[in-house]
Amino acid sequence: MKSHMLGFYAVLLLWLLVSSSVQDGIIIGSVCLTTSDTKVPPKNLVSYTNQRKPLFPVDAVRFLTISGKVICSDPTSPWAKKAMTNLDAKNKKPKKSISNKIAHQSVTTVAVNTSTTNRTLLSAQI
Repeated sequence: MKSHMLGFYAVLLLWLLVSSSVQDGIIIGSVCLTTSDTKVPPKNLVSYTNQRKPLFPVDAVRFLTISGKVICSDPTSPWAKKAMTNLDAKNKKPKKSISNKIAHQSVTTVAVNTSTTNRTLLSAQI
């Protein structure tokens, strides 16, 4: 009985470790341990995620660049705030409003004559 409970606790502990190391799809290996003052042009940024204490060592914003590098920034810095705002605006998809647009359709009426005489005349003219 004790071995079953010990096995249960081992599995529970393993599950807790794995679930706490994964946040927003980012594995603990890419955690920011410190922040830097590195600034890149906004056009080179793809996305960002927030990292918060106590689950992580420091509060930080992890920016992902188009080259796949991660930049750890202080979330209170003006550059980080502006970069997050720019990324939110860039990644926000505008909703198209159909109610303001009117669909126009052009219809042309053509007289169709199914007389066999006309078909014979048409084929004779060609």
